Amino acid sequence: MSNIIIFLFTFYILLISVIGYGILFQKLCFGTFKDLKDQKAIYTGFYGLFLLTLISLITSLFLAHNFTHNILLHLIGVLSFIFLTVKNKKNYLKIIFLISLFTLSALLISKTHDDFSYYHFTFTKYLTEQKVIFGMGIIGHGYKLLSSLFFLNSTFYLPLIEYFSFHFTLLYFLIFFNFFLFKEIFSKNNHEATKFLYIFALAFFNLSFNRLAEFGTDKAAQILIVIIIIKMFQYTCFDKNKSKIYNILFLIPLLGYCISLKTYFLPYMLLGLIIFLLNEKFFKSLKIIFYSKSFFILFISLSIYFVHHFISTGCVISPLSITCFGENLYWADDSKTYEDISLWLEQWAKAGAGPDFRVEDPLQYIQNFNWVSHWIEKYFLGKFLEQLELLLAVFFIILLFFKNFKFKKEALILDKRIILFYLIILAIFFIWFTKTPTLRYGGYSIVFLTLSIPIALIYQKLKNKDFFEKKLKYLIILIIVLFNLKNINRIDKEFKRTDLYKFDNFPFFAIPEKKFISEAFPSGLTIYRTSGHCWNTPTPCIGHSGKINVNKNNGYYFIYR
Repeated sequence: MSNIIIFLFTFYILLISVIGYGILFQKLCFGTFKDLKDQKAIYTGFYGLFLLTLISLITSLFLAHNFTHNILLHLIGVLSFIFLTVKNKKNYLKIIFLISLFTLSALLISKTHDDFSYYHFTFTKYLTEQKVIFGMGIIGHGYKLLSSLFFLNSTFYLPLIEYFSFHFTLLYFLIFFNFFLFKEIFSKNNHEATKFLYIFALAFFNLSFNRLAEFGTDKAAQILIVIIIIKMFQYTCFDKNKSKIYNILFLIPLLGYCISLKTYFLPYMLLGLIIFLLNEKFFKSLKIIFYSKSFFILFISLSIYFVHHFISTGCVISPLSITCFGENLYWADDSKTYEDISLWLEQWAKAGAGPDFRVEDPLQYIQNFNWVSHWIEKYFLGKFLEQLELLLAVFFIILLFFKNFKFKKEALILDKRIILFYLIILAIFFIWFTKTPTLRYGGYSIVFLTLSIPIALIYQKLKNKDFFEKKLKYLIILIIVLFNLKNINRIDKEFKRTDLYKFDNFPFFAIPEKKFISEAFPSGLTIYRTSGHCWNTPTPCIGHSGKINVNKNNGYYFIYR
């Protein structure tokens, strides 16, 4: 019982802290935020996660995210929530609390993501025990693949719960995602096409992303990018407000946040082309954006994030070999190492490798479209088709729920802004399909957007059935029931497990103990070695026997071969 109390108490205290930082961010960046009933409150939770992440990226350059650091950090968040003057806090918190109750079953996991033991946990644990160390990419593949989510998770390392709060952030993303959608769906000011996009997103992502253990670092970023794109679509193609350029400023920090969560979202920078779709003079729009606090925060946050890439790997953007300087740095791998990693990731994404097979000539396989037939056989007809069927089922059920099979009198006319916006989406889809055609690497979001936008445009031309809002509430109840039934069924199976992932310490997930040896270097750093995944081994941890060296310069450790 004490574990459950610790678990829930910490979860909700951290949730309040995140919201407090969201309010603080909106006041610092946008100044006029005074009411949590305001439609701009849809961003508050995400802004809180973003600001905490930015702070953690900065402070980790100088100190470890230990208990002292994190208690002070979240004390500021809680006090910000209590004392910053914003109306309707209780109402906002009530809605967030209700959403959390409806999704809390997802938080109860005994088995974590497959990559959690490999490098997610180890990287986050390293941030709680050390300030940054140069050359961490030398000691393990996982340190070459950075996500800002690790830095955020490290701030949740607190007394009593310790590491068992590292997956809380994933549910926070889902809670704020659902709050955003509810507010937008029931808003009277949104165009019908965007309203249907939000309904599609609510149904598909809650039914598809109900297993928190499958989130990794990918799915949180994907649900965030989806609502950013839909909001941009609304602002650029439907809003008649002359100040739409100022509305887009609210999205810019969150776009940068997505890129820091997973660098494969860099192609979404193409969305900068929407500036041509605004009813403003081009150079005036550029000036408004470049001189805004939003753009400054985007620039600073991505700069600091890529500094961490460089510190860990010697690359500005790992694993893009063109950005690597390993040949000139004694503590970093050379560009060839990162070329090989990029090749491997593309090979894996194109179904050229799996647990029990490898294609014979990876370089030839990934060229042009040599991989497509094998990809269809190994991937499309399995996981991809399963998710595609779910999305198509969502379209069909929503059609039956809300629409008559009769078109409205006005013809379906596509504004040039809609066409140009959709062409940008298709360009991003093409980049994804030709480089990383797997759902995990941004596929859920871009496939959803590519299919949903034209469907939503068609649906808004069909006549609505009666009792639209009443049926919408029934749909939401159905989604909540299915979400929880799937998780209750999963939890029941996890209680029956007999392997190392069984629930021995409910509600905490399993962390097996590992044997390790330590190697102290004259510079003062101790390296810990174990076999296989590091799990709860002290850091820096190495899961292999390769020889390394350590020196110290200007207060920082450097790891090298």
